[in-house]
Parts: sequence; C-alpha cells; structure tokens
Amino acid sequence: MRKSIKRCLTVALSVLVCSISCVPAMADTKHFVIDSDSNMLPIPETYTVSNVIKNLDGTDLAFKNAEDLFIDKEDNIYVADTGNNRVLKLDYTGKVLLEITEAFGTKLSSPRGVFVDADLNIWIADTKNQRLAVVTKDAKDYIEYKKPSGITDSKGKTFDIEKVVVNDMGYIFALKGAYVMKIDQSNIFQGYMGAKNVDFSFTRFIIRTFGSAKQRKATEALRPTSYNNLTLASDGNLYGVLSEGTSGQIRRLNSVGTNTYPEKGYGYMGYYTDGAILPKEPTFKDITVDKKGIVSVVDQNTGLIYQYDKEGNLLTTFGGLGDKKGTFKSPCSIAVDSKNRLYVLDYSETAACIQVFSETNFITLVHEAINLQLDGEYTKAQNMWEDILKIDSSYFVAHKSIGKIQFKQGKYSDSMASYKMAEDSSGYSEAFSEARHEVFRHYFFWIIVVIVAILVVFIKTFTAIKKRADKWAFDIEMKGDM
Repeated sequence: MRKSIKRCLTVALSVLVCSISCVPAMADTKHFVIDSDSNMLPIPETYTVSNVIKNLDGTDLAFKNAEDLFIDKEDNIYVADTGNNRVLKLDYTGKVLLEITEAFGTKLSSPRGVFVDADLNIWIADTKNQRLAVVTKDAKDYIEYKKPSGITDSKGKTFDIEKVVVNDMGYIFALKGAYVMKIDQSNIFQGYMGAKNVDFSFTRFIIRTFGSAKQRKATEALRPTSYNNLTLASDGNLYGVLSEGTSGQIRRLNSVGTNTYPEKGYGYMGYYTDGAILPKEPTFKDITVDKKGIVSVVDQNTGLIYQYDKEGNLLTTFGGLGDKKGTFKSPCSIAVDSKNRLYVLDYSETAACIQVFSETNFITLVHEAINLQLDGEYTKAQNMWEDILKIDSSYFVAHKSIGKIQFKQGKYSDSMASYKMAEDSSGYSEAFSEARHEVFRHYFFWIIVVIVAILVVFIKTFTAIKKRADKWAFDIEMKGDM
C-alpha cells in the first residue's frame, strides 16, 4: 500500500512539473528507472556532464549532420561528419588530430559510419561512394572494398553501407538497411545475419493465398525491421539496435547471428508534455557496450539514454530533449571510453556537438556490484548492493540482485522477500518453488512415516470393518436358514 501511494505521488508530481513547463518533461525528470507497471521511479543522479565538444580547434568547419561516433583503445574520438564529407579524429578537449576528406584519390561523400580496429586502422562507410575505405592511423591509404563478390540476390545490388564493424577474426560486418552483411577480408560475401523475423500476419497470409498478383506483390515488399547501428563488444558479440518495434529492439548476436539478448520491450512507451501522457515508441539510434558488458542506448525520439546490464535489467535513464547541458536536440550516436565515460553525438546542421558524461558515485557502485556478482564474489556483491540500498532503498535492481544471490546460496525464503521488493514475479515463483521443495526434502522422512502410519491405520480399519461386515452377513444368512 505504501509503495502504491509512493508511485501515485511520483507520477502526480511528474505531471505537475510537466504542466508548468513547455519543454517535454523527459528533460526534467532527471534520472529514473521504470518498474513493472511502467511507472517512472526517481533514483539518485547517475551521470553528470563533464565536457562539451562543439567549437572544433584546428578546423574551419563545425560538425554538420554528423551521424556516427567511435572511441578507439587510446580514447581518441572519431566522428563521421556526414554533412561535411569527412571523418575527424579528436582528443578529449575537441582538438582536431586528423581530418580525412578523401581516400584512394576520391573525395568522401556522405560518410555515415566509422570504426577503428586494434591496429588503429580507420574503417569508413563511405555511403554515397558505395565503398568501404580503410586508411591507416595517419590517413594513408590502406585498402578499399567495393561491392563484394558472391552476392546473388537483389538486396546486394548496391553497396551503400551505413555502418561498419570488424571483429578480431577479420570479418567485416556492414550495415545495409535491414540486413547485416558479413564479408571476409578477401571481399567475399559470406551471407546476411541478425535480421529479425517478420511477424506472422493472418491478413497477409490470406492475401498471398487468395489475392491478385498485384496484391501478392505488395505483401512481398515487407522486410524485416532495419538496424540503426551496430557495435562490437569486448567479448566478441555483435550488438545492434533496431529502428522500430515494441520488443527485442536491442540485439546481441553470436557468431551464427542468433540473438541472445532477452527478447522483451526496452525503453519507455510514452512521454509527458503539457500535462498529458502521450504514447511514443522509443527509437534507438545507437548502442555502446563497455568492457564489462554494460549496455547503453540512445533514444532519438525522447533524447533519453537508457542503460542495461547483460540480462536486460534497466540500471538508469537520463537525458531528454532540450537546450540545457545534459539534454539533446536529436541524439544520434553514443560511445564509451576506457574510463566508462559516455559520449553522445547530437545530430544537427548548425548546433551539433558531443556531450561527455562521467559516472557519479551511485552508478559506479552499481557497476562494481554487477561486476562482483558476475565474477562470483557473491558476498562482496551483496554487501555492495546493501550499501546501494542505503542510498536508495527502492532501487529494485539491487533487490533483484540480492534475491538472485540469496537464491544461489539456498536462502529461498530470503530470496522470495527480495524478489517481492523487486516486484520480480518470475524470480519469486522460482524461489517459492525451491522453498517448497526444500521443506519437502527437510521433512521427507517424517512425511513418509506419517503416510505409512496413515496407510497402516487405514488398512487395519478397513480390515476390521470388513470382518464385522462379513460376520454380520454370516449372522443374517444363518437366521434366514433357520
């Protein structure tokens, strides 16, 4: 009851704040998580703006419709400055270290993606030139890929790739609309991977079965949901975000292209403005994963940054649309450096910039607790989660994590209590099931003794009753004979 009242007050306060301001309330809700009832629950501050890169030193042009961002192993920043037909390499202060405007004698044309490998070679998705240009760390020509051989279907007629990543095995993953093209270093096409299946539609089935040729052709035009961006995690998994949908928008693809990230809804399905709650599906534009598997995505529709752990649990939400530091016009790309700072690129023709966010103590503790738990240091992790609950007693990720640790330790009753605080029904059910089995195992001997005793009493009672019945029947029969 107390928790329900707290939620109602939280929502009412959010609506009141929004009705005062013309700016969508997402810019004013600060930092929050979303519970199982889709309520926004405020949490302590998790990230603060530590730097803004806008006025570029050493170049005459500012960003113009820049679309992609990458951080290399030395924490240098790379920007696909699409509108200016170039790729820039910057340091943390925004000083331009390198400007790439051409490769192999051809000017870059609307480059939409950039990736830097372990050898610091720079891979550029030179979209309008329909090629992949690779230059060395000092911008010397290295290798050029055009349309790969081996493509036999209509999807590969053009090579206007938008994003690119390369794994340690040398395989190239190029994003082209709904499809992720896998290409080897010899520029031989290895196939498509990672496309989300088109959901079954009974109407489409009827049209394709009984419709005219024109109607059938129209249904054939349906394609899987497109990817907006890709990134490569340190564990070798390929992560991507889909351009639309209400579930499964975050994808973690293994070596054979199978999604291993929880297939559920991500983001907040709506936003507050002018005192009203309006439905709005999140549109994730980019994704980044730190070295411990923490996933951060940026939503272009609401300007929100969502952060999840490896299991898809929401850790924090912050940002929003606005003109202040910490809010965005139209965020389009996100990256993380070795110090776990988040870099967010704002897409604009005149006001594009990169905002850098540093962790607060609260989210640092959360990340450390997660890492300890992943490493099997359950006691230390539980102690840290309990310290986090001293800061925010309603932080349900902490309750859920403690419940999971208690479950592993065989403390099923305690686990049930923690899962209840986290409002995790599946975890509670699992702990309840084990607690019931534990009671049964503990009292198994006495349960068997009681069952046997009941059976013995039942058999003896039944035997005695039968003897009496037989005697009564015999007496009746003897009286009849007389």
